[in-house]
Amino acid sequence: MSVEYPGPGDHVLSLATPGFYLLATTLSLFVVMLLVLRFYHPKRRRGLEGYLDAAGVSLAFLVFALVLVVTLASRYPTGNRSAYALYETILTGYWLAFAIPVVTVGSSVQARSHGGIRWLIPSVLVAIAMFFGIFAYYLATG
Repeated sequence: MSVEYPGPGDHVLSLATPGFYLLATTLSLFVVMLLVLRFYHPKRRRGLEGYLDAAGVSLAFLVFALVLVVTLASRYPTGNRSAYALYETILTGYWLAFAIPVVTVGSSVQARSHGGIRWLIPSVLVAIAMFFGIFAYYLATG
């Protein structure tokens, strides 16, 4: 089986799915929490630092996922197997459910140890490996 770049094909890539709505709602809730924190406690730097410490990794993954899915669906409303595999990797939620906690723990351990325990990069590498593992599964079955 050969891997090709995402492109047009016969798999429908719709944003009108529960997975997409859940992804967009989750990201929206994180943004609303940030706005509420900034509005009600505008001068509380430690509060913002705590929020970013706890939610920074989640925000990064959610933004990446949303941008990827919207880009795929808008460029290729009917995509090839690679586009479909990327789309499914994100919208099924398995990758995000795995990657966010792993990288959050790695980031937290490294931050709390003031860099003495370097877990951030290895945890990101594990998340990337899992992304490609799930992508390969959907590529093979799509």
